[in-house]
Amino acid sequence: MATTMDLSAVQKIAARKIFELTGKDMSNPRDYNEVKRHVIARNNRITAGWGKQHELFQNSEYINGSLFSGGQRLDFSFKNWDTSMQPHNVQAARNIGNKCYTIARQMVNTPMKVMLKGKPGTGKTSLAMAILNFMASDGFSVMTVSTMELAHLMDNRIEADDVKDRLFYLEKLMKTADVLLLDDLGTEGGMKKDPQPVRKDMQEMLFRVANARLDLQRNEPVHSTIVTTNCESDELAQMYNSKIISRIVPHNRRQIVDFEGLEDVRK
Repeated sequence: MATTMDLSAVQKIAARKIFELTGKDMSNPRDYNEVKRHVIARNNRITAGWGKQHELFQNSEYINGSLFSGGQRLDFSFKNWDTSMQPHNVQAARNIGNKCYTIARQMVNTPMKVMLKGKPGTGKTSLAMAILNFMASDGFSVMTVSTMELAHLMDNRIEADDVKDRLFYLEKLMKTADVLLLDDLGTEGGMKKDPQPVRKDMQEMLFRVANARLDLQRNEPVHSTIVTTNCESDELAQMYNSKIISRIVPHNRRQIVDFEGLEDVRK
């Protein structure tokens, strides 16, 4: 590995260590300082338990344990976000993509709650998956749970013992994943114009999951949770206990991505 006289002897030693960790040549002092900050931040969150793989589970366990809508896993990255699919509002699509990318970069260092809301077919799940892929590439465990699929699974729990076991395992994964996506939250509560309270056992499960993903003493996330929904917060509040909504929906508007103005591009 190349180093230059611009780096001190101590910095050269640190640069070699950074090279071992990241594979990046730190011969340029500017690169050295930038990557050093990244490594320090990464070490800090690992020390705090953020971003550290759970001993019992590897990332593949979380992905394989996911509940995808229709049983079909969606693979999407930020480079796939095509603003030309919104010909009437290209700039809004660009802004939304950029905001999600910014959130992903922030999430690397700080666990947070995020909500992507808007009409069906505007790309909420796609960009949520892009955030998950971004995080997974940085070593975080990620998981997707379609709340509609979860409701269907709970419908079968009485007739099938293996479903009970799966739900127990699923809850365990949902509590510990570094980044959890609750996809299409609210669809399990019925049609948008006539929302109904979600079944009690599902609410109880999501409450336990939400609690496990928070530091209740400090009232801040210890794991990131992303919600995609077609609903407004007041509509979700008609379906779920307010304690659940408070725990999974962000209060900071910078962590809410509104897809207003985008059109349904499903073919």
